[in-house]
Amino acid sequence: MPRAASGRLVYGGAEMVERELSSPGNAWCLAWLFVLLGAVAACQRGGDGPEQAAERSERTYRTVCGRCHGADGKGGVAPEGVNAPRNFRDAAFQASRSDEQLKQVIRTGKGAMPGYGSLFSDVDLQGLVRKIRSFDPRAKKP
Repeated sequence: MPRAASGRLVYGGAEMVERELSSPGNAWCLAWLFVLLGAVAACQRGGDGPEQAAERSERTYRTVCGRCHGADGKGGVAPEGVNAPRNFRDAAFQASRSDEQLKQVIRTGKGAMPGYGSLFSDVDLQGLVRKIRSFDPRAKKP
């Protein structure tokens, strides 16, 4: 049986120093793990009609993208030395990116943002791009 002794685990005479989750590197790893788990959960399909695709896009944005970019799309605060997540409400940002460029960043990542590779279908990617475009202040609201 392992027993704890002053921050160390002792097992069979071997000591292992506990890793502290409070260190910035470990905290970021844990945060990315939760983001990736959210991405997998968000990719579960219910149906392939337009209404289901729109619901999936909303759910995916909320559970995956919104963790960093915010539910309102304004971005967030990043730790020191890391660029803040993009503000999707910035008209200059919206005007400077094509839909294909947005899809590419979702696939491959950029800066601190991880790439999601082939985790999302083309339909899902297009839905996420529509969601990102919905934050454009110049877009006409229904």
